[in-house]
Amino acid sequence: MNRYPPCPLPWKVFGLMPHTDSDFLTILYQDQVGGLQLVKDGRWVTVKPNPEALIVNIGDLFQAWSNGVYKSVKHRVMTNGQVERFSVAYFLCPSYDTVIQSYKEPQVYRKFSFKEYRDQVQEDVRITGSKVGLPRFLN
Repeated sequence: MNRYPPCPLPWKVFGLMPHTDSDFLTILYQDQVGGLQLVKDGRWVTVKPNPEALIVNIGDLFQAWSNGVYKSVKHRVMTNGQVERFSVAYFLCPSYDTVIQSYKEPQVYRKFSFKEYRDQVQEDVRITGSKVGLPRFLN
């Protein structure tokens, strides 16, 4: 569960910075407050909360496995200055030793383990302050 408390300067703070998820799939339930935005056609679009629906995001591993046919969803969470926000996320991740590779040739991405991917993402964030992700694994 994620909690985003009220913020007196919401225009200066993200709930979550823009990123793609590092897993296969993310299943998300968001409350009525909203705040989730994703990139569509190069623009940020707000995802309207629906209490009767779950949101399914494709992650980086799915993009690599599909050889780039399906794209990982770039998204962010904006805070609401006056209202607390909650969301619940389930991340479908393999074991660290699982090898990720495309289902067809030629492969856009080289083979890599989930551990190798997670370690590289953490290293990039530590060094650059942001996630580089799949471009590090291009063939």
